[in-house]
Amino acid sequence: MITIKITNVREIVKSHKGWVASRFGHLFVDLEKEVEKRVVEQLQAVFEEKNIQAQIEILSEDDSKRHA
Repeated sequence: MITIKITNVREIVKSHKGWVASRFGHLFVDLEKEVEKRVVEQLQAVFEEKNIQAQIEILSEDDSKRHA
């Protein structure tokens, strides 16, 4: 099992969407979940390119604690 924890969500959002989105986006959208979705999409694209078959899931904090 591989676990990836993204620790700089605000910086990622700021670099891609600007400082306003990074400061106030959390009021409208779960920024962490959106960044996770984008990371998964990019991983899937790379895996497909390399012909790697993998199942990628986004787990909640509770799910990841149960698997640890």
